[in-house]
Amino acid sequence: MWWLWPALVVVGYWVLPDLIGHHGQARAFAGSGDVNQLALTFDDGPGPDTPAVLDVLQQQGVLATFFVIAEQAVRYPTVVQRMVAEGHEVELHGWHHRSALVMAPWTAWREVARGRALVAAVAGQPPRFYRPPWGHHNLVTALAPGLLGLRRVLWSIAPDDWRSDRPPDAIARHVVRYALPGAVVVLHDAGGDRTRTVAALEPMIAGIRRLGFELVPLGALQEERSWVRKIWAWREGVFTRRYRVETVPAPDGGPPVLRVGRAVYRGPVLEGPDAAPPIRPGAPMAEIHFQNYTLGQASGGRAGGLRAWARVGQSMPQLGQWVAQDPTLADAALVGGVTVLDVGRAVERLGFHRQEMGGLAMLPMRFYLVVLMVVFHRQGLGVLRRLARLKPVLIYMTRQEFLARYGPRTP
Repeated sequence: MWWLWPALVVVGYWVLPDLIGHHGQARAFAGSGDVNQLALTFDDGPGPDTPAVLDVLQQQGVLATFFVIAEQAVRYPTVVQRMVAEGHEVELHGWHHRSALVMAPWTAWREVARGRALVAAVAGQPPRFYRPPWGHHNLVTALAPGLLGLRRVLWSIAPDDWRSDRPPDAIARHVVRYALPGAVVVLHDAGGDRTRTVAALEPMIAGIRRLGFELVPLGALQEERSWVRKIWAWREGVFTRRYRVETVPAPDGGPPVLRVGRAVYRGPVLEGPDAAPPIRPGAPMAEIHFQNYTLGQASGGRAGGLRAWARVGQSMPQLGQWVAQDPTLADAALVGGVTVLDVGRAVERLGFHRQEMGGLAMLPMRFYLVVLMVVFHRQGLGVLRRLARLKPVLIYMTRQEFLARYGPRTP
């Protein structure tokens, strides 16, 4: 059993802190889903491409947060001072760009403490946030920031702009596709050729603004304090990336209400309208997903469901344009989704058919939807009083029906 103590040291010093602090993001700063804000952050600088990044941000009127390497800040002091002068936040990414997974305790402490002192000296103000390189943690880098007055920050959207095979349009599209309220985007302004990141910034910012998001630095981002909602935001990001769910802009430029992605229909056989063939399990579908944070704000009270459906109805023409133009949805047999927000007449006025989804196969979906209501509904756990009435309902139209009602109109 000689190996037991070394194993405990490895697990306690490296493995558990990285699992909890990096992958679990425990006690890390995260934005609130209640406010339609999004933060752009940049790592690894400053470097030769940083002035070009600052030029685009200045032209677009965007303030961002730069997590700088202290030794790079000493090498490019005028760039750091420009960041501060233009209103950006200058925060700490470490003394050197080293992984915490290869650091001894005393080295890890110096990386944070010495890095903080150097950044404060160059920027003229102490940093408030710390992001470890690659997000890696050990026991010291998990504890040192708090002892030194720093908040740890990771990210929720990473377009991998550091990869040489990522063109600017792919970088911009990735960020816009996965934008959610309170998201923290990690980009890079140094550490290699960043001309692709620079080229991606303008279309990225335009796309984010089309979705109604306000771009703010971390210090202005409203913090999410509920650990339950932090976990849910992480799960929402994983789901969005896995199923490539797209956000549909709201008609008034406000918070988006709807998202849509390609899926496979797995319900009962549905009769098509008139002479149309029936829709069978396995058919491709354009699956509607509600923007839970936005609809949660409309919930509460006896009229909460009606308010939520009114918001959905306002966004239907935008969804119609999206379904008509997205090539991945061209063969969709139906447009719809499963919900417990079933207000019959409101659903029917929008043109949707309703199909109750019962049976043992729907138990996991029902559980998921009930948890969703508890997390986002204003009544919180109080919504469980209505548990017996919260039944999953499929709302749907055939693609032809949907486009005839909500698709683009030719002059």
